[in-house]
Amino acid sequence: MRSRGHDGGRFASVEPWNLLRDVILPGAVVGALGAFAMAVLACAFTEVLHGDPWRPALLTAGLVFRQGDARGTGAVLLGVLIHFAVAGGLATGFALFLPRKGTAVSALMLGLLYSLSMWGVMTRLMVPFGSPPLSREDPSALLLALHVAFGAALGTVPAVRQALTRLDLLRHRFLSPRPTPR
Repeated sequence: MRSRGHDGGRFASVEPWNLLRDVILPGAVVGALGAFAMAVLACAFTEVLHGDPWRPALLTAGLVFRQGDARGTGAVLLGVLIHFAVAGGLATGFALFLPRKGTAVSALMLGLLYSLSMWGVMTRLMVPFGSPPLSREDPSALLLALHVAFGAALGTVPAVRQALTRLDLLRHRFLSPRPTPR
């Protein structure tokens, strides 16, 4: 389907909405960006406060190691994998509900609201039942700061969508048949 794009014709040869381009890929990219920002900040804070930079990943692995006996590289990798998977899923959900024609400022504000809502749900409902070792630590204030960083990363969804739309336009231009000169 070829129609006019959301911004008056610059993207005239691409579809106005595409699930992969507008939801799944931006959610994955922004989720990875937000998870990375959260992980870096969490590791830095826990290095200063506890002297162990891998503590957040080990506590996240408490989803599987419920007694708090998570140790070693495998547990750290499991914690990082869980963290990135949850962040990617939440960011994809955010990209699904974020309006396509919204501004960057509205995306940032909605991203902060979304991440703070997730913080409230996670600290009060999910963490006590999902990860007892993390619940025993009670890092609510640190999690609040980390979720603010995640919300700021969610504000980049419109920029990622625009970049993917431009790539899609280039793909269409490259793959479209050229008229043969006579």
